[in-house]
Amino acid sequence: MELEITDLARSGAGLGRDATGRVIFVPFTAPGDKVRIELVNEEKRYAEGRVLEVLSASPDRVTPPCPVFSLCGGCEWQHLPYPLQWQTKQKGVRHALERVGLDFSAAAWVELPAERIWDYRNRVQLRGFREEIGFYARRSKQLVAIEKCWIARPELNAELMTTRLEGRERPREYKVELEVFPDGKVSKSWNAGHSAQGFRQVHDEQNEKLRQWVKENLDEGGTLLDLYGGSGNLSLGIADRFAEVHCVDVGSPREKAPDAPASFQFYRAPVLPWLQQERKELGKREKIQVVLDPPREGLGPDLNGIVEVLKSLAVHRILAIGCEPDPWARTLHR
Repeated sequence: MELEITDLARSGAGLGRDATGRVIFVPFTAPGDKVRIELVNEEKRYAEGRVLEVLSASPDRVTPPCPVFSLCGGCEWQHLPYPLQWQTKQKGVRHALERVGLDFSAAAWVELPAERIWDYRNRVQLRGFREEIGFYARRSKQLVAIEKCWIARPELNAELMTTRLEGRERPREYKVELEVFPDGKVSKSWNAGHSAQGFRQVHDEQNEKLRQWVKENLDEGGTLLDLYGGSGNLSLGIADRFAEVHCVDVGSPREKAPDAPASFQFYRAPVLPWLQQERKELGKREKIQVVLDPPREGLGPDLNGIVEVLKSLAVHRILAIGCEPDPWARTLHR
């Protein structure tokens, strides 16, 4: 069918409506595009389409620099200017809040867009076999070979040739994760789990903005609970501002860093059982602040239990941080 794209979903897919008014999502399109598509998935209330031809291009379109954009399963936004990407994601956050009945329309929104929109990722997970290295195609295990990743840090791209040569000696298809650390050192993890070196936000400069925002929105003193805190990304650097800091996560290090303040402690444990176990002791604290930073899928079945424990404590403030708008909004609503 032919379709006019009128809006963007927060995933980055274009949105149009067929003759019956049914919503159709079409990746790699822009508002104002007129396209010829085929349907690849149909549900009762919506469908998904694939572009066969752009009949008339939107004036908002930009030329993606990456030669394998739309073939590689990674990026979905390169054909859109960054201000439009940002506006779309912000609308998605507002919509998620509205869906759970939370009205933040009168609130002061603090927006921290990225200055660096290329060459920023500090970690990439590559696939390779024989002479080729790259990424899987969208919804597929077909390898799309690359010479460069346009959103990866230059240090990682500099390692691609060496990594390809090393991978060529392997007898079967492999996975390799490249990560560059603040000191410039690049590590490689072959056929290991995701984030084998420990989870980090992939955009270091944006992560610094997040850290600064957390610092500015916590009062000094008392007890800080950094729940789902990983390696202490949001709390370790400001631990000296509190009487005690408890960083809890199944991914926390077993031992704290040598330069960590005496007030700072890691706990490698599931968050809800740890809270339930420590509830009595935490109940003696007069002022508790909480940083709640769960993984992308949110708190899930632990949500109610965590809320019940926190309600029983002298919690002064909660900073609720999320990667995905819907689970984050459900947490705020609860």
